[in-house]
Amino acid sequence: MDSAMAEWVLTFKNLCFPIFCKQCGARLLTEENRFFCPTCWDRSPRIERPFCPSCGKPHPAGVGLGTRSNFFCGPCITSGVSRPMRRVLAAARYDEAIELAVKLLKFYDKPLLATPLGELLRTCAAQELDCAEYDFVIPVPLHRVRQRARGFNQAELLAREVLPAFSNARLDASLARIRPTRVLSRLHTDTDRKSSVRGAFRVARAPHLVGARVLLVDDVVTSGATVSECATALVKSGVATVDVLAVALALPRSHDTVRNTAFDDLA
Repeated sequence: MDSAMAEWVLTFKNLCFPIFCKQCGARLLTEENRFFCPTCWDRSPRIERPFCPSCGKPHPAGVGLGTRSNFFCGPCITSGVSRPMRRVLAAARYDEAIELAVKLLKFYDKPLLATPLGELLRTCAAQELDCAEYDFVIPVPLHRVRQRARGFNQAELLAREVLPAFSNARLDASLARIRPTRVLSRLHTDTDRKSSVRGAFRVARAPHLVGARVLLVDDVVTSGATVSECATALVKSGVATVDVLAVALALPRSHDTVRNTAFDDLA
């Protein structure tokens, strides 16, 4: 289809089948992102340097005297706890349009949103990771009952979107969720979240993973309980290193954050 015809088709669609931004309600005039206007999408807060290279949390404004170099946060330095994953990296804060996009993807059957969210992941990976070092990209799995009800695994959709950025890696499905777990965002303490997912993941016999470098992909990291359990299962299977790449990191919201609360009960 030539450009003139494409513009005519888009004009016809906008006249007969208008679509609107899910965040602000503005009418959308392009098909690049069928759910959010460029303003809402671009203003959703990304995680930018400096941030902790271990847990991925951004440092408060003013810390680091304006440096763009990453450095470890206090809790990661002092915790003394050994973690099964080497690092957690997230593209954005779990807030505004990106928060709503993740909820629409997961709970409102909008798999097309994996495309713009996947673009965020690829951009983040290109900036912060040595993409050529990974052997496998593995999505955080859903239990088969929940996946059957939802119709897809959102982490798998995101993993497929980000895979082209990793030239030496293959998508792998050896990691499985062997029992259903509660929705972690509905649990109020980290202890409850850790208890809910403890022992919930297993890797079937997978000799190809021994010594491998794995990128674990998820939509949102909240307490880190889920990705930690996944990484534990992968390391037990012989994986050499596990890094986590997520669309968003759930962080305390600032008092001036603009939010869409319509889907809060679905988190």
